[in-house]
Amino acid sequence: MKTLLVTGASGFLGWNICQRAKSNWTIFGTVYSHSAKNSGVALVKIDLTIFSDLKNLFKETRPDAVIHAAAQSEPNLCQENRDTSYRINTEVAINIARFCSDLEIPCLFISSDLVFDGLNPPYSEEDEPSPLNVYGEHKLMAEIGMKNQ
Repeated sequence: MKTLLVTGASGFLGWNICQRAKSNWTIFGTVYSHSAKNSGVALVKIDLTIFSDLKNLFKETRPDAVIHAAAQSEPNLCQENRDTSYRINTEVAINIARFCSDLEIPCLFISSDLVFDGLNPPYSEEDEPSPLNVYGEHKLMAEIGMKNQ
């Protein structure tokens, strides 16, 4: 069975991804600030912002694919802690994309509708992003940075 690495496995989306995928994949799910119980999933507590730990995670789990759902997703907290938001929401995503590129494995990134200003919905991938807050800015920066890996 192939191995799937799911970051943010304690979040709503990450937890549900693990549940849906575990019948077809060996799942490693990352957790950090929130604990989780997810039977059939090997949970790994890790601070994804520590580059060496992230690198070791890839070496130890040897994923065949990655779904990156981890984020600091509270816009107000991101606004107040710009440096932390950037590390979690941008740098980590770019590092994960780089590892996936090096290993030639697929990487799915969970971004946010907050990369748009909300004035002209519904949006498509071709629409021009225009974030109104730090969280949206950092998610957009992650999208751009990941495409360049």
